Amino acid sequence: MDFFKRQEADNWHRDVPGARWFKADLHIHTIDDIDGDRAKVPNGVKFRRPVSKETLKAYARIFLQNAAARDVRVLGITPHSSCVETGVDTSAVWQIVDEWNVGVDDDGKPFREKIYAVFPGFEPSLKQGKRGLHLIFLFDPEVGRDGYMKAFYLAMGGVSPWRGKDLQISSKNADEVFRDLREFHRQECPLDECGQPEWNYITLAPHIDNNKGLLGALNAQVLKNFPHSEVTGLELGDGKLADDAMKNREWLPEGMAANHLAFFHGSDAYSVDEIGKRHTWLKLASPRVEALRQAFIASDSRVRIGYERDASGGLVEIANPPDVTINQRPWLKTVTIDGRASFFGTTAENEPATSFHLSPDLTCIIGGSMTGKSTFLDGLRLYTDAALPQDDGIRKQVEARGKERFLAGSAEVSLDCPGQDPTAPDRERWPAVFYAQNELHRLAQEPSAVEEILTRLVPSQMSRIVERQTRLSAIDKELDRQAKHLAELDDVLSEAEQAYERTVIAANKLEAFSEAGVEKLHEVARAIRQWQECCEVSEDLGTHLDRAIGVTDGFSLPKSGDYFVGSVDNAGVGVRSEELQEAWNRIREHIRSAKVELRDWDAKTLSILETLKLQEQGIHTEVDRALAKRGLDGSQIKELQALNVQSSLRESYEANLNKVRKELSEAERTFQGLLDEREGLVGEQRAAFDRVTETIFAEFDGRISARRVDDGSRGPLDRFLRDLSKRGITRWWNELENQSRPSPIELLSHLSDDTLNEVGMSAAVQSTFREQLTRTKQRYLAAIRCSDHYLLELRMDDGRHRRLDDLSGGQRVSLLLSLLLETSDERPLVIDQPEDELDNRFLSDTVLPALKRLKGRRQIIVATHNADIVVNGDADQVIQLDATANRGRVVHSGAIEEPSVRDSIVRTVDGGDDAFRLRRLKYGF
Repeated sequence: MDFFKRQEADNWHRDVPGARWFKADLHIHTIDDIDGDRAKVPNGVKFRRPVSKETLKAYARIFLQNAAARDVRVLGITPHSSCVETGVDTSAVWQIVDEWNVGVDDDGKPFREKIYAVFPGFEPSLKQGKRGLHLIFLFDPEVGRDGYMKAFYLAMGGVSPWRGKDLQISSKNADEVFRDLREFHRQECPLDECGQPEWNYITLAPHIDNNKGLLGALNAQVLKNFPHSEVTGLELGDGKLADDAMKNREWLPEGMAANHLAFFHGSDAYSVDEIGKRHTWLKLASPRVEALRQAFIASDSRVRIGYERDASGGLVEIANPPDVTINQRPWLKTVTIDGRASFFGTTAENEPATSFHLSPDLTCIIGGSMTGKSTFLDGLRLYTDAALPQDDGIRKQVEARGKERFLAGSAEVSLDCPGQDPTAPDRERWPAVFYAQNELHRLAQEPSAVEEILTRLVPSQMSRIVERQTRLSAIDKELDRQAKHLAELDDVLSEAEQAYERTVIAANKLEAFSEAGVEKLHEVARAIRQWQECCEVSEDLGTHLDRAIGVTDGFSLPKSGDYFVGSVDNAGVGVRSEELQEAWNRIREHIRSAKVELRDWDAKTLSILETLKLQEQGIHTEVDRALAKRGLDGSQIKELQALNVQSSLRESYEANLNKVRKELSEAERTFQGLLDEREGLVGEQRAAFDRVTETIFAEFDGRISARRVDDGSRGPLDRFLRDLSKRGITRWWNELENQSRPSPIELLSHLSDDTLNEVGMSAAVQSTFREQLTRTKQRYLAAIRCSDHYLLELRMDDGRHRRLDDLSGGQRVSLLLSLLLETSDERPLVIDQPEDELDNRFLSDTVLPALKRLKGRRQIIVATHNADIVVNGDADQVIQLDATANRGRVVHSGAIEEPSVRDSIVRTVDGGDDAFRLRRLKYGF
């Protein structure tokens, strides 16, 4: 028998560790069907009979090149005939297999590095139904060319596939073909060194709704009479999705679930140009049939139909394919740690650094206690500067493990994040969300965490919810700022009003004084002051004259002697002593005469002053009477100058007052506008969250529900009322039941409507409350928003719903985790040992299905001791850790299908082989 020796290609899982997604077309015909006049020979291939090796080789290359150009990485080659002409050397199928295995494309790259897997197969028409029943059989290439040919002849029962252009029906029915192929496999398939078959095969049902397809030919008899457990996949027709195939076939979902059947799309191509025109996304850990079988068995996590309906109802390729090399979602491929002081550091000079290779989907990190699972995750959290736990105790543990073990000695850490800007900070390249041990349990009690999860649950609502939430937060801050600004403007307005009022009062007083005759009073006062000055001058002059009289009376001129006379005469002065004495006497008389005149003057001025003062007194009396009629006091006349100054400022003070009033009015309009906008946004947000809660109820079939408590977070209002520091108000608030406590809007409404009694306030408390709620404080109260509170509830076995707060720790974490996994958040999710408080039943019913649905959408890394998470969660990459007292290492890393990884799972999280076998015995399996 001709044996096939596979040439390995390591690029596929080097690029994406563990199981990865591939675009697959498992239903492709070749020119082996040339006799049916349907297979088309591509341009560039010269076909003539007898067919040559060169023709087949050229065809195989073009076949593979077309598949690679369409990014189809997994091929099922399924002609109706196994060869072009009689003879094994004329099989186009096998030429394609050989060219894929050892051939090199024109660019120098091996085909096996462009196409991940090629499965040789055939599509016989079996003796069942009115026109025959088509099935597809796919084999590992290790079956060999001769084995492949023999399997085809067994399926056809000696009947030639074509008679002219007509497809012939095998002499065997499906039961007989399955029986013969099983026996052929048992007898002629060798075992590898691990005791596993070197090759295997699977059966698919093509174009199931066609009259030659499984459902079209046999309909409901499939479940009753047909050994459908041999069939792995059901091919949907062109233009059809799963819902179309299920329509009017109530029996089909149950049968598919019981036998692990899955839908898929294939091209049924007869031309190389049609390869991949219909395709399916498959997740494979190896390019073998067994991996293909595992994918169909675990179809909820490893098979994705590649199409969705557009607005017109037609099929279009899905917008977000699961292949991480296409959708460019953020993921961490490799973490490398170097540094001898680190827990994962090297111990020898030339020892390679420790590397963790992670799947873009689900990676499970396993290992015994103290092997470094938490150290690795906590170290990543610190290194990428991700948000730390809010709980102080958990945060300190995370920091201790991260700093003192993972990053010890300034360890060198590098992250490989494909498709991301290598120059960007690590936090931007890999924006993971972390949950340490017990952190989910603590978060389950945080309303804000619940709301954030709900926000991201429904993609169609998320962006607008986030936008509105951002706007609401901004409005809350702006309202608080505006309330403070309005309070300041109130003070400025009060000062401006007081200043302006003073100018008005001053002007009014001046007007009243004028009408009362104050000007006459001022004229008399001025005259009195003037004549008082005359008296004062006269008095001063009299004092000087009295002194002058005293001086002249006590003074005598010198007597004139001979010497004096002679000197004066000789000088020619011409003054005689008699003349001098006469002149001095006249001076003395003049002074005395002035004194007499001055006394007469004084008498006259005093008389004038007394007359003026009498006149002033009379005018003053008249003015006082006039002012009294205006409510003014005559004593204020002395403020006249100050009043004149104040009155002169009236115009500028009035302009300032109008300016402040305008500014205040505009600020109040802005404040009210913000309140109105916020009210509208709150309404829109509630409607959006209503749609989210409806989605939750529907997707979880009523097992999980969420309901809204309007204005449920009363913390801001509680602080406001307590800050009033009034015992009556505080007591009233404390005595209210939480559900009876009004919101800020309701409280203001009751205050405005004078219905505070409806919220339980006594008359005394109402009076105190009104006194406290000044206009400024009313604004502060209006600015407060008590955000809505969301309650999660779980339906128990008795049908009743129980609130999250009332659930056990395991149920609480399970519920929160399942919602967390259902969100549309594409950020990587890292969870450390969620099973510590998980409810096993909830884990199986809710969490694991959610994990599987996330495949192809979000990277998840879980450190766990729970076998269900690893095995039933269908981990795409498993990393086993081991450690000494101060050093950790990666023991095994790979997909769950690898024998060494499978053994690690059994030993580490499933109790070992003996425990596994004992459980099987006890369960009776």
